[in-house]
Amino acid sequence: MMTGELVRAVLRRLGLSRPALNGAVALATPVMLRIAFGRWPDKAERRAFRHAVATDYVALPGLLRGMMVFLDLRLEVRRAAAIDAQTGRRRGDDTGDPFATRIFPGGVPGLDDLGGDVFTAWCGPPLGFFHVEKCGGVALMRWLAPQFHPAQIDPDPVRAAPPHQFVRAVSGAVSGCGIEVARYRLIWGHYDLAAFERFGSGRFGSGRFVFTLLREPRARLVSLYHYWRSVRPERLADPAGDPIVGVAQRCDLLGFLQSDHPLLRDYIDNVYARRLTGRYATGETVDALRADREGTLAAAEAALARLDFVGITERLDESASRLAALTGAAAPTANLRANVAEENHADPSGWFRPVERQAVSAEVEAALDRLTDLDSVIYAHALSSFEKRG
Repeated sequence: MMTGELVRAVLRRLGLSRPALNGAVALATPVMLRIAFGRWPDKAERRAFRHAVATDYVALPGLLRGMMVFLDLRLEVRRAAAIDAQTGRRRGDDTGDPFATRIFPGGVPGLDDLGGDVFTAWCGPPLGFFHVEKCGGVALMRWLAPQFHPAQIDPDPVRAAPPHQFVRAVSGAVSGCGIEVARYRLIWGHYDLAAFERFGSGRFGSGRFVFTLLREPRARLVSLYHYWRSVRPERLADPAGDPIVGVAQRCDLLGFLQSDHPLLRDYIDNVYARRLTGRYATGETVDALRADREGTLAAAEAALARLDFVGITERLDESASRLAALTGAAAPTANLRANVAEENHADPSGWFRPVERQAVSAEVEAALDRLTDLDSVIYAHALSSFEKRG
């Protein structure tokens, strides 16, 4: 149906004649343009708007025709179209984009605010955030990501999968996500340091500034347990057999820490050392970290020294301010707030349930000490360096 025919059909349905519609437009024009412009229109602007609304010279609704007469409003319409196209891309709608609304696979949990800002562009060095779970990384990214255009941020839909679970395209093993990832100005996720070396980083040839946050490792591990325990069991594909999150669902804190499944071990046994060195238990006949703990610690500390900046979760605001100074980012204007497991049940994604924190017994303390012996040294080294550079 042509626009003119559609208008006539609407007028017939409303019982309005064309002169009546023109009269209504004439009366409403000053107010509509006042809202659109933010000022009262002059006589010529009112006349041009009324003419465009009443004349079917473009197959657009009358109101849009009227707005498109003016350059400033055409720019606003284009901006609105850009916003719609970008948010549609992130929703994974009929544009065919493969990435879902949420950054985590399966949509856990809603993090739409980490997709960048269509009205800005990052002009600083390319950044790489070596993000370890439960170290305040989401809080940091809620400050940093809006300083990038969405097209500048690596859209890897499996950024939440650590390297021992998923081999990304940068290693040449998988096609699709992560291809040409080095072209993005911001790469972040649960990668390990070896992945950033493949991407190229400040010490490895392309000028990428790679940074991380480290948290007191025992506290990180307890937080991880409660975070996974708060996930609703029905959200898991196999709650009874899941070897990672499912263990937190089925076991108390001590049982969780005592699990020896290789997949889970790579999450809870000295994860800093594993991510810095690439020494994983998954898929290996011998766990290289356990086989050579002293060698692993030496390699991890050497790797830590290759990072351009190491922040401290317990000093998150100070870490963000220092990172801003080093990279040219706009400093945070408010305190950063990390994810709190006890509040996850309020997340609108519906992925979480309320949980109570479990007591830390003497047996749990011993298990935590065993699982963080290398990470505690790494963290102490990072904290000492952070304080010295303050």
